Amino acid sequence: MGFTSKQIGRKLGISHSTVDNHVLAATQLLGVADRREAGRLVATFGHQLPRQAPDLTDPEESSMVRGQEALHSPAPAGLRLLPPVGGQLNEQTLGHKTVQILSIAFLSTLAVISMALLISGAFKAFS
Repeated sequence: MGFTSKQIGRKLGISHSTVDNHVLAATQLLGVADRREAGRLVATFGHQLPRQAPDLTDPEESSMVRGQEALHSPAPAGLRLLPPVGGQLNEQTLGHKTVQILSIAFLSTLAVISMALLISGAFKAFS
């Protein structure tokens, strides 16, 4: 007996629904009814089975590639008030992280205070 989608997903670090999607795609490609038949085909004809379809886009022109390159390009020099968002590993020192967190907390506090003053001023004006 083979593995369930949940067991395969745990081994590969993906969700069981992703495993099911891949199994469905493979069974359709092989023209079989279920994963058991697909397993039998692989065991019998392994190296003679069809391979994955070629890429549909030129990787050099893909917007995904350009987006990935943009994430890894260096940021302009100077003081940054907010930390970079997504896509890169954070290799900042503890002191730099602390300064960034404190600057975000300070700016958030200023925003909340200014909104409170604005709202209280509006209530006074219309009372």
